[in-house]
Amino acid sequence: MDSKTIFSFLHDHFLFKFLSDEELGQLLPLFNPIALEEGEILYRTGFPGRNFFLVVSGKMLIEDENQNGVIINSRGHFGDRELHREGVRKETATALESTTLLAVNKRGYIAILSAYPSIRTRLSALRLSANILQRNAFPWIGSEEIIRFIDRKHINVLYGQLLLPALFLILTAIGAILLHLNLGIFMVITVLISIVWGVWLWMDWRNDFYLVTSERAAWVEKVIWLHDQRREVPLQSILSVNISTNQMQRIFGYGDVIIRTYTGNIPMRNTSHPEVLLDLISEAQEIAKSRAKQTDKDNINQAIRSRLGLSGETGPMAEEEEYTDLNMEGGPQLTESITPLQEFLNMFRARYELNGVITYRKHIFVLFKNSWWLWLFFVILLVSFFARLVQLIPIPSLSLLGILLTVNVLALAYAFADWANDRFQITDKLVIDLDRKPFGRETKRSALLENILSLDYSRENIIQRLFDFGTVAINVGDIQLDFENVAQPISVQNEVFEHYNAAIKDNELAESRRRRDDMVEFLAAYHEESNDEIEPLDDDETIQL
Repeated sequence: MDSKTIFSFLHDHFLFKFLSDEELGQLLPLFNPIALEEGEILYRTGFPGRNFFLVVSGKMLIEDENQNGVIINSRGHFGDRELHREGVRKETATALESTTLLAVNKRGYIAILSAYPSIRTRLSALRLSANILQRNAFPWIGSEEIIRFIDRKHINVLYGQLLLPALFLILTAIGAILLHLNLGIFMVITVLISIVWGVWLWMDWRNDFYLVTSERAAWVEKVIWLHDQRREVPLQSILSVNISTNQMQRIFGYGDVIIRTYTGNIPMRNTSHPEVLLDLISEAQEIAKSRAKQTDKDNINQAIRSRLGLSGETGPMAEEEEYTDLNMEGGPQLTESITPLQEFLNMFRARYELNGVITYRKHIFVLFKNSWWLWLFFVILLVSFFARLVQLIPIPSLSLLGILLTVNVLALAYAFADWANDRFQITDKLVIDLDRKPFGRETKRSALLENILSLDYSRENIIQRLFDFGTVAINVGDIQLDFENVAQPISVQNEVFEHYNAAIKDNELAESRRRRDDMVEFLAAYHEESNDEIEPLDDDETIQL
């Protein structure tokens, strides 16, 4: 790894990208490249901490004695904790694949932090991010998705909110004195209320996160016992990222990060490290574009070598996959069929999948909310009918009760059909919102998965939190599809995002294949023309000058 490659890597790395070329040039001698093969151990538990490492390419597994590990990917870093406290390594570092590192010894590391405090600030932000990740679960993150940074609202936001219980405590104490109340008992109750209020505000502050991953930027908000939501935007849909601050925010070093998309702005308010958040969003976008470009380039190179019969290994994209013919007599069928009983049972399921189409219904609580009074009326009528049948009550007549029961059952059937006919679907290409009134109008709204610009979900009140249902909002250009009151909205949002990613990758693959085929045909034609033998001219055809 030469100096030019090291310089290029540091120039694009968010820890150093704010440095000038001259400043980067002065740091180059401090970085030493290290190459590791798959399975090779860099250091073990108990080794003295002597170096700080940057991952240029490959993956490293940092694992403690209890086999709790974290994977460090390209552009990640590790090894800095022990340099701050003269400690020994508490983990073992192992290469998961062929990996290239840049190492800086402790003396050089301390010199860099002393010369550039901004790097110290950024490393502190990343350590805080790692601590948050270790203490919190984010089950909606995909298996191959990499969390690059997690941030919280600045601590000043919490301090400002804690003024409310403090003010409540002071004002109630003054009120108790003025009203000559039993100050001891009153103050105990007031202090307990203030403490509970303060703890609730602290927990609420700790549950708000801003995330940057390899695929999206997200804002997670949870109001304890009341409300939670997640707003996210795919990296491909981000138009620009800006920082906005007021005077107070500038004094204490925090601010708002505004993500602009086609559908509007997604504000990340009062982030503790706005510059780090902005730079990592930009870096994640650059990495995604760079990987797609490199994959496209590799596929074209492999296809060209295969088409021209040149030597070299053939990659997985160089040949088109051969599919097995369907055996229509005994093999798999094109569509899946279900029995009437299964179709009936599907009407009660919050989610089911058929022929590759995922269908969601509104939560059963919505049906209960819209028809509880009909059920109450049904019970009253049924009890009255049997009471009249055994002559416990003189009125009304059995015929009237029978008519009312029939009407009530029909009303219940209508309410059930109205609930069951509202469906939300995800196919391999579309998201669909189906609304149909029994014996009435049917409305179908759909959008291409690839056109999704942002995804939000929300659970607005304690009822939705208790029964785990809410609304997933899908923003597509100038319209919005709402999957209203679906069960487990977090899972629904995840499935929409997974299908969006699959659609984007399929489109990129198709476009890559088209460009590859065009390039291969052009070069093949050129290669054939270049290899044609040109016959020499006869003597009598020689041009006389």
